[in-house]
Amino acid sequence: GLVDHLLSEASLAEQGEILKAIVCPQLEDADACMAAIDAYFGDMASCIYNHFVLEGDVCSRLGLCKKASIFTPRDWTCEECTDVLARTAAYMSEDETIAEGVEYLQGECFCGQDGHSADCPDLIANVLPIAMPVLAGVLVDQTVELCQEVVGVC
Repeated sequence: GLVDHLLSEASLAEQGEILKAIVCPQLEDADACMAAIDAYFGDMASCIYNHFVLEGDVCSRLGLCKKASIFTPRDWTCEECTDVLARTAAYMSEDETIAEGVEYLQGECFCGQDGHSADCPDLIANVLPIAMPVLAGVLVDQTVELCQEVVGVC
């Protein structure tokens, strides 16, 4: 499904490169940002996509559950798929969602894991508010490709 695709090695590498190009230059320490994305983006993405798309159940938040849920898309049209991704991207860009994402990553899922330094929460607080709208933009930019690969429409 969508989350599996977004968390595939190729997709993570591509998303990471986009973040390094767009997000890191906006931060005081761009080099540290790039190193952090290289080291941790897979884990961060796993937390974010699983939390917001699977646990948060985007389909219910977007009022789409009358169709099968987003993870077992059956007989979706191209238009429906495009609409879902646009709404998911909009949701990921909302201040409330970003605040929730910061709090979630600062907790057990990410910063609470072994090997993270004491500045992990600050890093998340600095990077995520810039990164989430960028990742949302990636969803929008790749809508046709995602709908073709994941759902088989468009």
